[in-house]
Amino acid sequence: MVSTNGIRLHVVESGEGRPLVLLHGLGWDHQLWKSVMAKFSDRYRVIAGDTRGHGYSDKPAGPYSIQQFSDDWHGALQALEVSGACLVGFSQGGMIAQTLALQHPGDVGALFLACTTCRSDPGVKEILEERIRQAKLAGPEAAARLAAKGIFAGAFAAANPGRIEEFVRRRAAMDQDALVAATRAAYDFDVAERLRTLSVPATVVYGAEDALTPPAVVKQLAAALPRGTVAVGVPAAGHMIPFEQPLQFESLLAAFLEQHYPANPRRGKP
Repeated sequence: MVSTNGIRLHVVESGEGRPLVLLHGLGWDHQLWKSVMAKFSDRYRVIAGDTRGHGYSDKPAGPYSIQQFSDDWHGALQALEVSGACLVGFSQGGMIAQTLALQHPGDVGALFLACTTCRSDPGVKEILEERIRQAKLAGPEAAARLAAKGIFAGAFAAANPGRIEEFVRRRAAMDQDALVAATRAAYDFDVAERLRTLSVPATVVYGAEDALTPPAVVKQLAAALPRGTVAVGVPAAGHMIPFEQPLQFESLLAAFLEQHYPANPRRGKP
């Protein structure tokens, strides 16, 4: 546990070297990154954790905000003596990564963003509010099943019923008040214009079948980032690329790191 911003944030790490910080999305926790940690910890100091309200981290009463999540992580990185990290931000974790890069540029040396946006969509707000209504009316399991329909590609869900059930069990077991507070944290998020001030290398990837953050939305984020940004679509993937297509996700991340954030940078190379 790391004490930060008035809470305790659960953090795990593995390996040594340049820091690679993994930020999960809404309703997940550090376990989303188990495979990524195993793959990259031989050459990076890989750090993952549970955002406020998730996993083993503290779950104070809401409301929450992306700014608050960012402040939590900034304090954690200071406590861990981390600076200039490559942030890997998935979905809501991508919003946190963008905010960290804008508010605390010394924390960030590169950005790898997946299935995320720089501006909240009112339509998505309605989708998420429907999940909240379902949870209140029919219970957490029904809400989790509704969420599964929206975030996984249809072919993946049909071919992997066991993994969908695993997702449903885990989501339904979460602290539901904290999940609601975390859900609503992103409703008024908008950093689109401010992103043009960022100078770190960045790339953006998306699932070709993502209904929650559609390709057009993610491409807008890519266009707003000024340095080295390429929007890459992963075929046969919905919103959950790290879960649905982990090998493709890790391959894209490895290529980005090799080009923009090598484990052993040559002397004099930024």
